[in-house]
Amino acid sequence: MSGLVILVILGSALFHASWNAVIKGGSNKLFETVMKASGGDILAACCLPFLPTPAPESWPYLAGTVTIHVFYYLTIAYAYRGADLSYAYTIMRGASPLFTALTAVFLLHDTLSPGGWLGVLLLSTGILALAADSLRRGRFNLPVTLSALANALIIMGYTVVDGSGVRLSGSTISYICWVFFLNAFPILIIAVILGRGKYFRYLKGRWKYGLFGGTCSFIAYGLSLWGMTQAPISLVAALRETSVVFGMLLGVIFLKETITPARLLAVCLVLAGAVSIKILA
Repeated sequence: MSGLVILVILGSALFHASWNAVIKGGSNKLFETVMKASGGDILAACCLPFLPTPAPESWPYLAGTVTIHVFYYLTIAYAYRGADLSYAYTIMRGASPLFTALTAVFLLHDTLSPGGWLGVLLLSTGILALAADSLRRGRFNLPVTLSALANALIIMGYTVVDGSGVRLSGSTISYICWVFFLNAFPILIIAVILGRGKYFRYLKGRWKYGLFGGTCSFIAYGLSLWGMTQAPISLVAALRETSVVFGMLLGVIFLKETITPARLLAVCLVLAGAVSIKILA
């Protein structure tokens, strides 16, 4: 893997952590999540006129991933209401490869290499260490933790759906842009109904953050896809897991979160576990 590819994937990880930091930094997490989705929608809409329409065979998968993303956004918003970025983001990103590996073993009857099982052990230890640290500090919130874990399951779900849909679409870029474009509408409708007019007043004061978050999300995914054309997918996916470290740093620098030695160790364990599963499993 060249130095340029490494820098691009690290940039992708930073952009991904950045849009999560934007959501965490807002006073209304649901509205922030909707603005992020809408920002990605705008960028995708600008690209769609220049792209081919995805093949009809992929349309059911587009509908499926849009439905799944409603729950993805709702669980993100709920998790960030009651937990630090460095806590919720690490669980969401770390538990997803853990669930994927365990699903492959126990439901699909795949086998894991010793390196893969090492990754499962490291991920499990890191997530439990995060929870134990929060419990020790009197800040453990079970509903929020369950929401973060549910989000990890949802990530696994839309990854499977999109993995199938993009192969049938005939154009990877077109499929991804349609995903970004369509994702915003259902969650926007939910926010407008639940907010009873408050969403648009909130949007007026924070629209720049929404556009920034959507841009970060769009760029993060684009850089990741480009990296996968230049280097082995497993290496790119592993390097992208550095986003948990960026999430911790952004939490400390911009959100004034306190990072204990135990939480620092937990984040490092999650990173090591995710890398092990993606490279050695």
